[in-house]
Amino acid sequence: MTRRTMAARRRATADRNARREALLVLLDQAQRGTTLARAEAALLLAHVTAEWSEADELRRTVAGQQNAIQRAEERIRAAEAAIVEAEQDAARSAADRVHEPREVQVP
Repeated sequence: MTRRTMAARRRATADRNARREALLVLLDQAQRGTTLARAEAALLLAHVTAEWSEADELRRTVAGQQNAIQRAEERIRAAEAAIVEAEQDAARSAADRVHEPREVQVP
């Protein structure tokens, strides 16, 4: 995963907002039955393709994050099980020591 600077994020957000504004204008024209010029149709296709691309990238990122969360949860469960096992071993060991015969030293 790449890290982007705040400036890059702001630029990407501004680009996305501009693209979406243009999409709204083009879709409004199409809805009103206005025929789109070739350049407008090409722009519409480019904007929709860019939105699909960003959506696909976001889905891949989310899937990767979900996988990372699942792996972390599995590690936590394993660690918790190891702690419980260690505590049980310590309790058994302490109980065994209580029942062991002790040497008594006579003065």
